[in-house]
Amino acid sequence: MTKKDFLSNLGFIENPFQHTNADKESSIIDKYFIYPDYFEDVWGDPENPISNIIYAPRGGGKTAQRVMIEKRAVNFKEILTITYTEHDLSNFNSIDEVKLSYHLEYLNRLLLLAFFDKLSNLQEFEYKNEFSYSERQYLYKLCKIYLYNTPASFPKQAINSLKTITDRATEIWDRFKAPFSEIIKKISKEKGVEIDLSKVDIDEKIKSSHKDNFLNLRVFLERLGYSTIYILIDKVDEQSLTGNDPKASYKFISELLKDLELLETEGIAFKFFLWDELQQYCSKDARPDRVFSYQLEWKVSQIKEMLNKRLSAFSNNIIKDSFSLFSKKKSLGRVIIFSEFSPRDCIRICNRILSEQLKENPKSLKFEYHIVNKSIDMFSKEKVEEMFYNQNNLRYLSKTNSVSFTINDLVNNKVAGDAAAIRNVILPWTKSEVLKKIGLVKRKSKKAVNEYAFFDIRVARYACPSLDLNSFISKKIRRCVSEECKEFAYRDFDKKNYDCIKCNTLLIN
Repeated sequence: MTKKDFLSNLGFIENPFQHTNADKESSIIDKYFIYPDYFEDVWGDPENPISNIIYAPRGGGKTAQRVMIEKRAVNFKEILTITYTEHDLSNFNSIDEVKLSYHLEYLNRLLLLAFFDKLSNLQEFEYKNEFSYSERQYLYKLCKIYLYNTPASFPKQAINSLKTITDRATEIWDRFKAPFSEIIKKISKEKGVEIDLSKVDIDEKIKSSHKDNFLNLRVFLERLGYSTIYILIDKVDEQSLTGNDPKASYKFISELLKDLELLETEGIAFKFFLWDELQQYCSKDARPDRVFSYQLEWKVSQIKEMLNKRLSAFSNNIIKDSFSLFSKKKSLGRVIIFSEFSPRDCIRICNRILSEQLKENPKSLKFEYHIVNKSIDMFSKEKVEEMFYNQNNLRYLSKTNSVSFTINDLVNNKVAGDAAAIRNVILPWTKSEVLKKIGLVKRKSKKAVNEYAFFDIRVARYACPSLDLNSFISKKIRRCVSEECKEFAYRDFDKKNYDCIKCNTLLIN
């Protein structure tokens, strides 16, 4: 049976778990998007836009929120959105070389393109009368600086950045293969003031005044009808020089975050969609009293709702309840908890289940219980190996056979030879915060020692390879019974009792 036939038998027109990036599904995302807390705060008041920061783990829905802001902005002719995600850092050897001037040069290019696109679309606008000779000359000088010799990668970047323009594209966007100087020449000719950029002279003062040019372009765009500009900054941790490094990712946009004059520019709002690992660095420089931040967090009910809407969107409303896909209802709960409440990881687990079900028993119209368990274990291993590359450290992790422990426990269990060696072993786990201190263990006639526990269920699962999944869940997982808390905890409950670390409620089965 082909995968297409298998999906069709289940009721799907396409694989609902194929993509985990909202950019890949921008045309359909509004059918399954779950509006998170603070979405309206992030959107704000377009008549008085303000900058802010949105933090979330990877796969936590940052890009989906950004895409939905883009889609909403299309309905407002006075709003220009600039999606700031595309970068060519090939001229830099280190992220430390990326300064504020890089960002402003890039943004000024995009603002200029937006200006001339808008000008081209304004049929009755008297450009020659509305902009003085000196203003027009200044604009042409900016074009000479920012658009005359653009990098080869820029046309594609511009198309991906100016979403609210490309949705109502005119022939200017169809001619991106032509030099921008020719496009500007055509538009200026249509407006009665033809200009050849090759003959424009520029002085060094204008060339180096990127911030002044940015602020002036905002005023010019406002005169064309754009009263509000949203600059949506996303994927800073996915660039060639930032990668998996939170500190490098922060350095990339740090000078933008620090510049309150820019962030508080009238009519402009910078929206930073950032990996939550950057928060530790941003908090030192960002001004929370003037640039508000929000945390994107998901509840069990929201993940279920997201899945239900997603299944409905990819099945033409045939499948509306995610429970109906599973032979046992508790399997869905397991998928959600092993996703660590990440929409992306939830989709990844479901895609793994889909593949394993197709391989083992494609005739089944439901995801079988043992296949779900197997897929969860496979995903957990895959996820942990993404977190920790060092094979020795992974070997130590699988030797712990505990979810909560002291350093002495690991020495006694022969994970490593002595306490010093154990501290080195657990350092990558504590540094990435999948392992945290949960309290002190008192000892007779000896100093109390720290007790640790894993705070990522996939890591906890990897640390207990001797248990099957059912035994692991039964012995190592509890959910706080307090209605105000409902926190999940991973501990060695088969060895002793623990209290909830958030509300101190005794954790019981």
